[in-house]
Amino acid sequence: MLAPLLAAMLVGVWEVGRMVEVQQLLTNAAREGGRQASTGNKDAAGVKTDVITYLTLNGVSGVTASNITITNLTDGSRADPTQGNQLDRYRLTVSIPFNSVRWVILNQITNVSTISATVDWYSMRDLPLTLNTAVPLN
Repeated sequence: MLAPLLAAMLVGVWEVGRMVEVQQLLTNAAREGGRQASTGNKDAAGVKTDVITYLTLNGVSGVTASNITITNLTDGSRADPTQGNQLDRYRLTVSIPFNSVRWVILNQITNVSTISATVDWYSMRDLPLTLNTAVPLN
């Protein structure tokens, strides 16, 4: 008599656990993308590839470049991290439909349709250093 109730509770805990796991993986992938982009050495496509690779290696499939957005909050015309100025503020958002990662096909357990993670960072691109080679250094 209690077995159906216990089974439903077990499936619910299982589904919520999966949702928390995927949320944590998305957050870590967004942080890793932000770390890679903050140096200014990778363009937006390279950062998106790193985020997708991180998620794929951790068992989260179904993520494409269209699920990842990179925005320059300081100056919207420089969305590419390689074009940003030092201390430009960027935002990276990763979102996926929960149906692509859920384990249980029952929609009544959770009403979550999308899982997303957002990270902000500041560009650490160095300012260009110019040397005057006409003057000898002593």
